[in-house]
Amino acid sequence: FIINGIERAIVNQLTRSSGVFFASQNILDRQIFGAKIIPVRGAWLEFDTSPNDVITVKIDRGRKIIATTFLRALGFGADEEIIEIFKDVNTDAEHNYIEKTLEKDPASSYEEGLVEFYKKVRPSDLVNPDNAKSFLYTKFFNFRYYDLGRSGRYKINQRLGLEKPLDLKHRVLDKEDIIATMKELISLNNGIGEADDIDHLANRRIKTAGELIQNRFRVGLLRVERII
Repeated sequence: FIINGIERAIVNQLTRSSGVFFASQNILDRQIFGAKIIPVRGAWLEFDTSPNDVITVKIDRGRKIIATTFLRALGFGADEEIIEIFKDVNTDAEHNYIEKTLEKDPASSYEEGLVEFYKKVRPSDLVNPDNAKSFLYTKFFNFRYYDLGRSGRYKINQRLGLEKPLDLKHRVLDKEDIIATMKELISLNNGIGEADDIDHLANRRIKTAGELIQNRFRVGLLRVERII
């Protein structure tokens, strides 16, 4: 094949699978966990737990956003609603992750959550709730810009105990995926379950030659579309 004027041979590749992965680290003699949601195409979501029990999220390795601010931007506006969602896993009296995270949260409603989220991700732009809402939708819920792939959706279903079909409609993120990821993260921090081994062959997959060509072809067609 000739790609960008250069002759290329295309062979199958063994790569890290898309999906959700949980990793642990030891800080101050305590094991705390983080999570990554990795798509085939689109922005990475990285959840972290700090030593003082605050859960944060980074989008494409950008600035940290308080996890509850992100939940508010997704439509869970009130504190009570967020506490209610996690009450079944947030059971450690010594480490109350949701309460500590809410204490650090600068927002207190859906609109404020959208504005705070947008300020962190696009600090130089003028911010209003409508801009922030369309940006968030495009970033994670629009198949044109975000795709977990069939394998990614399968891995998320398997790891988080969900039962979503592998069709195009479910290959973007939804709120349930994000809440299930945070619930699993809190459970791991509470000592229930184990982290994933990213080097295990079950967490890798083969990208076939056809898929690699398809990805390059898509980039080319998008450029043609923009020029037209």
